[in-house]
Amino acid sequence: MNISEKINSLSCCVDLHLHLDGSVSVKSARELSELENISLPEDDESLRQLLMVSDDCRDLNEYLEKFSLPVSLMQSEKSVEKCTYNLCCELKSQGLIYAEIRFAPQKHCLKGVSQRCITEAAIKGIKKSGFKAQLILCCMRDGADNKAENLETVSLASEFLGKGVCACDLAGAEALFPNENYEYFFSAAEELGVPFTVHSGEALGASSVEYALRHGAFRIGHGVRAAEDTSVTDILKEKNIPLEICPTSNINTCVFGSISEMPIPYFMEKGITVTINTDNMSVSSTNIKIELAKVCEAFGFGSEELKTLLVNSVRASFADELLKKSMLEEIEKNFLYSE
Repeated sequence: MNISEKINSLSCCVDLHLHLDGSVSVKSARELSELENISLPEDDESLRQLLMVSDDCRDLNEYLEKFSLPVSLMQSEKSVEKCTYNLCCELKSQGLIYAEIRFAPQKHCLKGVSQRCITEAAIKGIKKSGFKAQLILCCMRDGADNKAENLETVSLASEFLGKGVCACDLAGAEALFPNENYEYFFSAAEELGVPFTVHSGEALGASSVEYALRHGAFRIGHGVRAAEDTSVTDILKEKNIPLEICPTSNINTCVFGSISEMPIPYFMEKGITVTINTDNMSVSSTNIKIELAKVCEAFGFGSEELKTLLVNSVRASFADELLKKSMLEEIEKNFLYSE
C-alpha cells in the first residue's frame, strides 16, 4: 500500500485548526440560506466560487474577505446549530475521529442574539451529530473597538470549559493588528485559567510567535515563520508548544510559494511538535486527507512520518486523557497491517 492509498484508508484523522465559518460546504450553505432567508446563486459552481479563495489571492487580508458570506448565513441559533451539525457529519464521513472547531461567537450576533446563545447553539450542534468535537472560541483582531466582546468571549470559554469548549483563540488580520495590541486577551485568559492558541507567525514573522509564547500560549496557530529565528524555535521545543500548520491555507495567503518550501521537516528534525490541519475546508477547497497527502508527497514522507503527524495531533489536542488514549489506540489499529 503506497502512502496515498494509506492516507485514503485512514479512519483516525484529527483536525485541530478548523474554522467553522471557513468550512461551510455548498450543501450546507443552501440549508443555512433558507434559515436566514438569504438568496444564493442557483448553480452550485457559482456558489462554490463565492465560498473559496481564488488562485490569485494576494495575502491573508484578501483571504479573510471570504468569510463574509458564510458569517452572514449564521446569524441565528438555528443556523449556527445546523452549520456545526453539518460540519461534524462531514468530518465523520471523511474519516476523522476528533476535531477542534473554532469560531468567533461575536461575529454571529448581528441580529441581536447573544454570544452565550450562539455558543450554546454550536455545542448543541456538535452533541446532536454524535461526533467527538470541541469548540475553540475566537477573540478577534479586526480593528474594531471590540475589547468588551473579546473579554466576553474569554469569559464564556471559561464558563463552558469542559462542557463543549476546550480553549480560546486570537484570530484575524495578524499583520494589521499584532498581538501586542491585545495584551488584555492574554491577561484575561491567564486569570480565568483558559488554555489558548494564537494565530501567529503567518502574516508576521517569528517575533509574533515569540510574543504569544512569552504570554502563555498553549499552541500556535500556523507558526510557520517561527523558522526565521532559531531562538524562537528553541522556545517551541523547550516548552513543547505544538504548531497548528495549515499547508494549503499558507499557500493561498502567499506565506510560501509551495508546500515544499515550508519548514515542516526542519521543525520535526528539531523535535518541535508539528500538526497538520485544514484551516478552512471551503475557503481553501481542501480536507484533512488532502493536506496530509500534500505534505507526504512534498517531503517524501512514508508511513512512519504520517503516523507521527497523526499522533502529534492527538497529543497536542485539548481532549482529556481518556479520549486521547482511545484515539491513540485507533491510530495503532489503522497502522497495524499497513506494511
